[in-house]
Amino acid sequence: MSYSLLYVDPDESTQTETAATLSDSLADLDPDISTAVSLAEATEALTVDLSVLITEYDLPDGTGFELIKKAQDVCPDAACILYTDADVSQLNTDDLHGAITEYVGKHSVFGDNRLTDLVRTSLTTTPHTDYPKPQTEAERLTALRSYALDDPKLVGSLDRITDLAAAHFEVEIASVNIIDDRSQEFLACHGAAEEWESMHREDSICTFTIVEDADVMTVADVAEDPRFASRSGSLIDMGIRSYMGASLVTASGLPIGTLCVYDNEVRSFSADDEAYLKDLATTAMNLIDAYARTPAMTDDGGAQ
Repeated sequence: MSYSLLYVDPDESTQTETAATLSDSLADLDPDISTAVSLAEATEALTVDLSVLITEYDLPDGTGFELIKKAQDVCPDAACILYTDADVSQLNTDDLHGAITEYVGKHSVFGDNRLTDLVRTSLTTTPHTDYPKPQTEAERLTALRSYALDDPKLVGSLDRITDLAAAHFEVEIASVNIIDDRSQEFLACHGAAEEWESMHREDSICTFTIVEDADVMTVADVAEDPRFASRSGSLIDMGIRSYMGASLVTASGLPIGTLCVYDNEVRSFSADDEAYLKDLATTAMNLIDAYARTPAMTDDGGAQ
């Protein structure tokens, strides 16, 4: 298994020494250790597969807390360790919601040993995924599982939504998808998507869509996007060179899936395109809500 570490410290002398200590002490795990000296540089270095983030609190252009908040969006499964000279008792951690794994005093007794032990424990006991998760992951999974999504009438209605999306954007493939804890399921499909089977979440583009604040995401070229470049070949084989997806958002603001259109050519999408797809996704979610909340009816129109 590959382990990726990012160590952020504006004191380059301490940074070099600590990075060398980590490399030597964790040699059996063969970690890939990157370093940065500022919030901006560290933000650029964040990746979805980051295993451990170690940061000083005081950075020249911000704070370690700001960096940890950014890491929650990009690599929410990464362990975050504050390795600092700052007085932790004077820091306000209310907004971090338990995101920090541990605090270590940089110059405390056995500080280096404690840091190494924490990193080793984080690498060997914490499960990591190759995709981001919403901060409301547990709540959204509970919401998802409250719906009965196997009603043929619901699927038929959603099929019409995918037909409309495909026609409007002049693409051959569209789908309504459900993002479960480990997989993406195709609930309603147009075109070649009808032949697709469920896929692992780490292979899904849509798992990135549901963490977008705007509830819509576009990818002009999967081969050029660093999140998907490594698996762009398989995506292109499926007819996905460009992508636009809008989240299916419950009344409580929880994203349970997506409505997507796919093009086999490189393509950009306008703000109007995004707004239209988002409106269609809202309609799809309204249909899911309606079918989930409407009692089963008898043939004569009466409720059972």
